[in-house]
Amino acid sequence: MKIGIMSDSHDKRENIKRALEIFEKNEVEVIIHAGDLISPFCIELFSNYVGRFYLCAGNNKGDTVLIKKKIGEKGYFFEEIGKFSIDNKKFALYHGTKTEVLNSLIYGKERFDYVIYGHSHKKVLKKIENTLAINPGEVYDLYGDPSVAILDTKTNSVKFFHLYR
Repeated sequence: MKIGIMSDSHDKRENIKRALEIFEKNEVEVIIHAGDLISPFCIELFSNYVGRFYLCAGNNKGDTVLIKKKIGEKGYFFEEIGKFSIDNKKFALYHGTKTEVLNSLIYGKERFDYVIYGHSHKKVLKKIENTLAINPGEVYDLYGDPSVAILDTKTNSVKFFHLYR
């Protein structure tokens, strides 16, 4: 299964649209957003997406009540940490604000196949035992290289896509 991973969009609508185009072109079946979507109006950009959508709040929370309502039956919203299964794989979703919390998800007793996070706005892909830790970078454009990632759960591979190239 192909899973699109994004984070730290900070309401940059043009880049969210670019990310969704990349996901559509690559036939992504699920989107995971690792936080800092911020404004409820950005949820509407995902309205034509037909797959499932997972989102955690991040440290720039915005109107979480309305965001949760707008996601509705299309997806799942987590105030802090999301734990769920997709394609018989165990996922943890956390924005990454507190290093000790992130490390407990990656290195802790409870094991995950994938730990998805953001916050630093920098791409990271690291394997720790059987866990793949993935930070897709930023959708925003704070550091001039906005990106998203696509995870293929069948091959356990991750590919990063730059939004401006």
